[in-house]
Amino acid sequence: MKSILLAGAFGKMGREIQKLIAEHEDWSLDAILVHEHFPENYSGRAKIFRQLSEINQHYDLWIDVTKPDSVFENAVWAIEHNTSLIIGTSGLKNDQITKLKSLADKNSVSGIIAPNFSISAVLMMYFSGIAARFMPNVSIEEIHHPDKLDAPSGTARITAGILADNGASTKTVSTSADGDKNIIEKVLITSKRKKDYVAYQSVDFVNEYETLSISQNSLDRKSFMPGVELAIKKANQQQGLVVGLDKIMGLK
Repeated sequence: MKSILLAGAFGKMGREIQKLIAEHEDWSLDAILVHEHFPENYSGRAKIFRQLSEINQHYDLWIDVTKPDSVFENAVWAIEHNTSLIIGTSGLKNDQITKLKSLADKNSVSGIIAPNFSISAVLMMYFSGIAARFMPNVSIEEIHHPDKLDAPSGTARITAGILADNGASTKTVSTSADGDKNIIEKVLITSKRKKDYVAYQSVDFVNEYETLSISQNSLDRKSFMPGVELAIKKANQQQGLVVGLDKIMGLK
């Protein structure tokens, strides 16, 4: 039986993950870390912790879908207590990821940082990396729900890095006022927050005579659950802390 602590269990993602865990007889949601909201009508059997210092036993796996201002501290605690880790919270900075990977190596802890649990989003990034080798003029547009706190999104930042690694950049920056614009890894990212969106991203390539757009659209948070399921199965099989669901999907 895999014993799981879920941090952020009562957010929109957390509630879906609770349902996913309940579908597996060999997974057990034994603890919940609550930083903020806790529903009074909760009737589950998981032990409730309101701060890290209250956690007094070991769990096989820590899943974090909290917020950017708490995820790093949570992850450090989990690693220092030898708990395999899945981070689905976006907003970690590059230096924080580097520190977590180093700490995981030091403590022989395995896990996954997943900027996006959507299988189709991972494929979108993978295909974009291939396209960048042949069409190096590129920009990114990402649209998320209004409650998303970070912009650009973690997925957009990772995509920009993949594009840059394959020689692509934005050659001409648009002056349009629509959306929040940032240059990451020499790639223009336009971020928008709109109602009725969960997560959308388009990677747009341009050359003199043609264009190519590779887009992905998550219509419901249920779309993330196959990726979460895969991460739970694979988290403790990694060498250290890996970044990206592609590392466990066998993409080359």
